[in-house]
Amino acid sequence: MRKLGAILLGVGGGVAAGYFIYYLVTVVVQFMPLPLRIAIAAAALGVIIVLVSLVRERVKSAREDKQKFKGVDR
Repeated sequence: MRKLGAILLGVGGGVAAGYFIYYLVTVVVQFMPLPLRIAIAAAALGVIIVLVSLVRERVKSAREDKQKFKGVDR
């Protein structure tokens, strides 16, 4: 049940975020000066890079932990 809730939350949040980004790009950005658009794009790209890096680190850590405790019984 939790997995279904998490999936629905993720899908709903993704759709809402996608619509917000679409709205931001089509309406709001038209009236922003170019340096501000570049700054916002750079900040968004930085956040994405940090999040991807954190996910990759967590996956790598989980794999290493799995190998470390391979022979341990629960």
